[in-house]
Parts: sequence; C-alpha cells; structure tokens
Amino acid sequence: MEVSRIEFESLDGKEIPAFFVDSKSSKAALIIHGYASSKNEMLGFGYEVAEKGYNSYIIDLRGHGENENVFDEDVIYDVNGVIKKLKEKYGKIITIGHSLGGLLSLKSDSDFAIAVSPPLMPKVVDVAKFMLRVNSCKVKEKDENVLFKILESYNPPEREKNAIVFYGLGESKGIEIGIKKWAEGRDVKVIAIDEKQSSLPKIDVDAEKLKAYIPNFISHLSVVHAKKIIDSL
Repeated sequence: MEVSRIEFESLDGKEIPAFFVDSKSSKAALIIHGYASSKNEMLGFGYEVAEKGYNSYIIDLRGHGENENVFDEDVIYDVNGVIKKLKEKYGKIITIGHSLGGLLSLKSDSDFAIAVSPPLMPKVVDVAKFMLRVNSCKVKEKDENVLFKILESYNPPEREKNAIVFYGLGESKGIEIGIKKWAEGRDVKVIAIDEKQSSLPKIDVDAEKLKAYIPNFISHLSVVHAKKIIDSL
C-alpha cells in the first residue's frame, strides 16, 4: 500500500490537507480525527482500515494539523466537502470518526457512519472542559468556546440508521449515557469496548500540582508536530 498527500476542498471553499492510503480498492473510508488531534495521529489507524480493504482518506479538520483555516462552527463543511468529492469516484462512502470526529461522522452525508466515543451531549461538565482546554494549544480556533458551541448546535445528529457507535467501558458515564440516549428509537448498533481502558495508577499526586503540570505534559507531546521542525530539514 502507498501513502500520499492530497488536498480536498470544503463546501465553503477552504483547503483540506489529507493523507491517502491506497489499497487499490473500489471502496473508500473517510477517517475523521477528534478535537486537538490530526491526520498524523490517525495515519496508523487509517493504514489498518486500508488493510481491511478500503482506500483510506485521513483529513485535517480546519484549525488542526496542517489545516491553516480557523476551527469554527462550520467544521462539518470539511467533512461533507470531502464526501461530496469521494462520492464522485466511489459512489458510496463510509466515515469513521473518533470523539468530535465521531459526532461529525454521524452528522455527515456519508452512507454509513462509524463513531468511536462521540460526545452526543450538548453540554460538557467542568472537569471535561478543563481537559479539553488544556489540549487546545494544538488547535487554531475562532475562540475558546467554539468547541462547546459546536457540541450544542450539532447535537443530536439527525442520522436514524446506517451507523455503529463504539464507546469504552472506562470512559466517563456522560459519554455512555449520551450514546445510549441518542440510540433509543434509532436503527443503529452500540458496542461497548473493554480494551485499552485505563485504571488509576499507584502513585500519590496532589491535585493542584497535577493541574499545574498537565499543560507542560501536553506541550511536550505536541511539540513534535510543529511545522518549524519539518521546515528546518
């Protein structure tokens, strides 16, 4: 299989950087990352999807990764712009999204949607808001509340069928409750996952010290994606 860089155009005319994993297939899957992630972080997953027999397309949503456009409430235009183009070639398109990408997958114009831990609730509890805001150093966004505005306006996604939703048993109860409530009365499948679920480490940590340290840790993880590093090669 070959991996190449390509570009798409959103429904509102913005450039969308993407990776294409060519499996020489007649089927295609669009892979959508979550908030503060990128196509780089989903490339390995995209390769695995390609091994299952799909040509995989992994995009950078606006404000993320190499996408220089500002993250705003029209982010669904990125997803549907790519779907529109891919349907010209493949006819039917499957979307696979994680977290915010899962919500976008369910809301999209795809023929079948897979959503992994989508936030199917319009409101976010304060502790989750804190973690999301810490990670926002990786996002070029319209304002600090744009993600929460998106969750409010995009929920609940209208899709009634042709969808599978996965969630982890170790995730917050809000995720699980939101998914199960949304699935009621819809012809969709919900699957709970017990793999890759964390437990509390055996270490004593002061909550305030942890809160102060988290931004340092996030910065350490994200600096490798800085464009300046690649430009200097």
